[in-house]
Amino acid sequence: MENVKHAIIIMAGIGSRLGLDTTKGLVKVGEKKIVDYHLDRLKDVPDVRIVVGFQKEKVKEHVKKVRDDVKFITNHDFRNTSTSYSVSLANKDLDEPYLLIIGDVLFNKTDFENFIVNCKNESLVGITPSKTEDAIFAELNDDNMVINFQREYPLDYEYAGITYVTNDVKITENDNYVVDALGKSLPLKTIFIESYEIDTKADLELAKKNLHKLEL
Repeated sequence: MENVKHAIIIMAGIGSRLGLDTTKGLVKVGEKKIVDYHLDRLKDVPDVRIVVGFQKEKVKEHVKKVRDDVKFITNHDFRNTSTSYSVSLANKDLDEPYLLIIGDVLFNKTDFENFIVNCKNESLVGITPSKTEDAIFAELNDDNMVINFQREYPLDYEYAGITYVTNDVKITENDNYVVDALGKSLPLKTIFIESYEIDTKADLELAKKNLHKLEL
């Protein structure tokens, strides 16, 4: 992954809607925990950063057994802040592009590799067919560039929880969610990636039923 040198995984949230009393990145799906799949996909990225908060010591202990050079950034105010705030803690010393992954999403292996191949000189947003209970829908133009994110009415595609962030996109502590920050730089190039966000019990069951689609 020579074209991707930095990756940020957001894993600070409580995951209250899932109701398992564990941070979602440590939920087991198939043979591994969600974060294990991310670490495997990112094995060739030299700088991997994970933003932790809820159950941070539990996350650190597990991740260090898989990869001991991961950098941990703590969001001490994880109960009151959003994903953009977590990203801002991890990206503040970066002046190069980085891969941003929302930590509760599973990606198809081949699609993920294709996404990485396409990470070049401009920001790139992953989209997937809409399927989750609380989807953030992506409105596309005729060139398949995303021109709007919204939750109000269903669309064919939703944000897939993965973004390649270059200098044309700024994610700061003053933004609300990641898509709000991305929304300031629209339109943005998109690429399809089969993914399953695990935000609720229904999402988890859906992911389990479709493991064969993810090449895990």
